[in-house]
Amino acid sequence: MTEQDAPGVRRLERLVEKVAPRDPARWEARPPLKRGRLVSRSRADQLRATVRQLGLAVRHEEMPEGCGQSVEALLSPHSIDAFLELASGGTFRDPDKPALLGKALSWSSLATLRDCLVILGEEADVEVVVPSVWRQPAGQVPSEKQAAAVYRRVAGMAAGAPLDPLLARTVAVVGMILDTGMQTGALLSRQLSDVDLEAGTVRAVYRTQNATHRPAVEAVLPLREGAVVAVQRWLGFRRALIDALEGADHGALWVTVQASTKPGADGDPVTYEAGMPLGPNGFRAAHASAMEQLNAVLAGRWDQSSQGPWLPLPLTPEGLRRAVDVEALVPALAEVRGRFDEPDQQPRWADGPHAGVPSFAVHGRESTYVNYRCRCKACYLEMSARNAARRAARG
Repeated sequence: MTEQDAPGVRRLERLVEKVAPRDPARWEARPPLKRGRLVSRSRADQLRATVRQLGLAVRHEEMPEGCGQSVEALLSPHSIDAFLELASGGTFRDPDKPALLGKALSWSSLATLRDCLVILGEEADVEVVVPSVWRQPAGQVPSEKQAAAVYRRVAGMAAGAPLDPLLARTVAVVGMILDTGMQTGALLSRQLSDVDLEAGTVRAVYRTQNATHRPAVEAVLPLREGAVVAVQRWLGFRRALIDALEGADHGALWVTVQASTKPGADGDPVTYEAGMPLGPNGFRAAHASAMEQLNAVLAGRWDQSSQGPWLPLPLTPEGLRRAVDVEALVPALAEVRGRFDEPDQQPRWADGPHAGVPSFAVHGRESTYVNYRCRCKACYLEMSARNAARRAARG
């Protein structure tokens, strides 16, 4: 069976297009999922990727015969088990990325795939039974003592150590994250005009999680001397990269440090020169590689006898952000986050039955809200109370 002969796949494509339209003009008017949330752009990409993998799966000999004839057959327990078994081994990787073909999925990718299958089932009114997927616990956060020591080391490297453009950019990014706790999207969108090195400040932007429809919180935050030096060192490399491009300076603070080749709209390879604005995908891969190098340098200079054991820095910017008390830096952000937890101001519960919540679930418990995604009033109020207690405990 080909993907074109799979009505089940085509129906899922239409469902995803409805809640996550590709047309930018229709994006803001997209309807919410049946679970009550709007699809974020990252989740939209994940849903499309899941449907693409299902389209590849219907042609695989180890999938049940005729599984693509309907959504019910495609999302049946037998089909789901076979699909996840094959997908976990990398069978349905993107053909446009040959280096990844056959590479097993990480725990996080497999968990995301599982979540998307559940969402697709909800949108198609099909009960989806998926196995539990182990989720790696959040990585340890460096202690305050180590974070301070790392900051001093990073500042020293920025001031005088020999750095290549990638490491210089990473050092500057680490310094800015430790001083602001900005999310990746906001960090990458910074312009030169957002940074005032003479005053030692940066205009930071924050968005509440899963709430892109809410207004962003902006604040002008001070940068410590180490971050100022690191950004200044990076700007020297940036100027050389920008000067090699044709045309005017585009103004992006973070730019690519090497040329890259990607398939164009017509399938032919297109080369993007170094010095272009840095995007999320390129940033994450390069950042992880540079952080491994930075960890090796910092660990070699770490005195365990006086400073305790070395805890490697997270390879992702999100992991590094966990070492920053953002709400202490930006009180307005804490106010916004707390405001939307009050049910009397903006009710978030749903009336009526809740798809996927088993009959044996006990309502009014945090675990029912989290594990079964129950959004009844009792579960929502309990979750809100628990969140309020946690914020109060943090002070």
